[in-house]
Amino acid sequence: MTIVKVGKRGTLVIPARERRKAGIEEGDHVEVASEGLGLIVVRRVPSLKEVQRRFEGRLPQWSDLEGLADELLSGEMRR
Repeated sequence: MTIVKVGKRGTLVIPARERRKAGIEEGDHVEVASEGLGLIVVRRVPSLKEVQRRFEGRLPQWSDLEGLADELLSGEMRR
């Protein structure tokens, strides 16, 4: 644990060691949430590319789904 001082406008610097441990790099976005009783949690938000990589291959491609809506609609219309 490291103690830092809150500056003007509420700014603070997260020490390099803590940023490395949390995987936070310059330019990253972070989520800040107050948990009450003086506890504030700072969490790195994954980039869009990271989220896309995480789901790559798990979700169907648009080309696979193109005709599905038409098939479902025509099936419903026949009822």
